[in-house]
Amino acid sequence: MTDLIILRDFLVLCETKSFSRTAEHRHVSVSGLSRRIQGLEEWAGTALFERRKGMLVLTEAGHRLQTVASQALSSLDCFRRSVADDINDQKQRIRFCSPHIMATMFFPQWLPRLQEQFTQAKFSIDSNTLPECLTALNQGETDFVTALFDCEHLIARRLGVVSDSYASIELDTEYLIPVSAPNVAGQPLFNLHVTDGSSLSFLNYPQQCHLEWSLTAMLAQQDLNLQQHHDAGLADNLRHMTLSKLGVAWLPYSLVREDLSAKRLVRAGSTAFDVPLNITLLRRTAPLTAEAQRLWDGLLEMKDLRAFSNVV
Repeated sequence: MTDLIILRDFLVLCETKSFSRTAEHRHVSVSGLSRRIQGLEEWAGTALFERRKGMLVLTEAGHRLQTVASQALSSLDCFRRSVADDINDQKQRIRFCSPHIMATMFFPQWLPRLQEQFTQAKFSIDSNTLPECLTALNQGETDFVTALFDCEHLIARRLGVVSDSYASIELDTEYLIPVSAPNVAGQPLFNLHVTDGSSLSFLNYPQQCHLEWSLTAMLAQQDLNLQQHHDAGLADNLRHMTLSKLGVAWLPYSLVREDLSAKRLVRAGSTAFDVPLNITLLRRTAPLTAEAQRLWDGLLEMKDLRAFSNVV
């Protein structure tokens, strides 16, 4: 970095026009400063200053170097500040990746409470399919994956996350519940308890969706006559299809809570048809950033982890 020091000496000398004042400002001896400027002139191949009637004056080459040096040092200073800002940002940022449903039903309530406790943290949330979220986690592109995992660990086993390479915390419990649009009497248009032999229109998740895996496992244990006509990759799209009276769908209770309260949707079956899911925070066992580790440690210290979303 010696060359940068000399360029800074040169720019100060351009302003002060005085070796003694520049030397004092730059905390160097006059002789030392003189040697530096002389070396700079040897590098440039020409004089950068000349004395006129006892005054130090920039030559034409000196003026040109002053412009170039000012621009170069300004750019380098900006680069250094941006790197420092990036490093500081990385230390403070907590990165989450989650399936799209979590951005709708979980993070809007969770993040404000997190911000109250982690005031210096910066939160990033990316949404993708659960397999893509795990890829981001494995590649170090996110700190945590927040998702819905079934109690039987079918999803975890299918995705290969049941290993010593991962650690998890169960934050809360969610349920996929069967819902339907109501008829004029307020009863479900598509009732799972009606056994007249007719099939019910079934709105399902696509096979690549992890919610479909848990739902299929539950349905395999039930004697239901369902006919799948439509599917949608996003739970909110299935909700709109259900509201449009296209069939019965299993949707997260948090997503349809207000619809149930307003009677826009009703239960299509009893709790026997519910699919319990754990809202899970998943991480690799590799080291985390300071803020992400502080979040993890804070969760581990909680006596009642499932109440975290209500008390943070």
